[in-house]
Amino acid sequence: MVRVSALLLLFAACCSGALPVMAKDIVVTQTLDLSGLSNVGKDFSNGIRTYFDAVNARGGVRGRRIQFVQLDDAGRASDAMLNIEKLLQDNEVDAMIAPTSEETLLAAASAPRLRASALLLIGAPTGTDLERAKITARVMPVRATYRDEARALLDHLKTFSEGPVALVRGDGPDAGACVLALREEAAARNLALAFDGTATQWLQRAPPRTSAAALGAVVIAGDALGVAASLQQARKTVPMAAVVGFSTVDHRTLIEIAGASAKGMLITQTVPPPGKTIHPFQREHRAMMKQYRDEPPTQHTLEGYVVARLLVSALERVEGEPTAVKVSAALRDVPPIEFGPMRVSGRSAGAANRYVDMTAISSKGGLVE
Repeated sequence: MVRVSALLLLFAACCSGALPVMAKDIVVTQTLDLSGLSNVGKDFSNGIRTYFDAVNARGGVRGRRIQFVQLDDAGRASDAMLNIEKLLQDNEVDAMIAPTSEETLLAAASAPRLRASALLLIGAPTGTDLERAKITARVMPVRATYRDEARALLDHLKTFSEGPVALVRGDGPDAGACVLALREEAAARNLALAFDGTATQWLQRAPPRTSAAALGAVVIAGDALGVAASLQQARKTVPMAAVVGFSTVDHRTLIEIAGASAKGMLITQTVPPPGKTIHPFQREHRAMMKQYRDEPPTQHTLEGYVVARLLVSALERVEGEPTAVKVSAALRDVPPIEFGPMRVSGRSAGAANRYVDMTAISSKGGLVE
């Protein structure tokens, strides 16, 4: 009898149009490099997806699930622009996360549909100079710039190495941006580089004949694949020199390619140590990665987590149905979030994040943290 009554009530609700309305999903989109040689896009995506999965598992944001739509641009600028157009044409987009390299970010920011929208490109894992590119109005960075990395890198070298510094341009999507940042920072310090050239020129360089001519440090710009050969050459010709790379280097890939030569290499990092459990956010990210991906955390999965958490914090401030206009406004005003020594906030809530630290590849192939 109870079941019949319930069915009658449901029928009456249908007839009166009083059925509850399902909350609209929050649509977040992104174009990024998922099929290229670099692990940056894959790890960054895993960090974002892991946090969104956890949010959806607890009921979403104010009862709305996050629908995350990604398209692979393979690191090509032309594909990134086409993907942006397609994402905006096929979806009612509420928020958009930025691509994973300088080239694809610049292309995405210039896409006509994006320029005509209220959307911000959030949290690109690239340290490109947004002011130089004149895209500050359409991009909200979360991490420090390559100039910030160059500054921290040279400060670190100054503490233990007095010898000349060499700059080698390896391969990789952001190698050129890293080289430019290092050159500008060196010039600001009146630091003359003992070598400034390509990886090919570095490999053809004759080894120093005397200890006085030996280098104190070799900075190699590029991704893991793009720095491996130059790193191995440095180990042979200037074995006492410190070898340093930017955050673009994935240490796991470098170990696979360069083997023992990678051990002891210094790398800048733009998020706190992902393997540590000192702070609550580190423990949360580590637990989420294990639960939803069954993978260890990396610098770029943690960076994705930070971006996703900032976006969710903004979404929680949106009243009513989310729209691109509302979400972008909330992103600009989201209050600071503390990630240990790193502080991230919306554009109008505080100074830009400038956190950079140094790590090293350990003898066991991990990161010294």
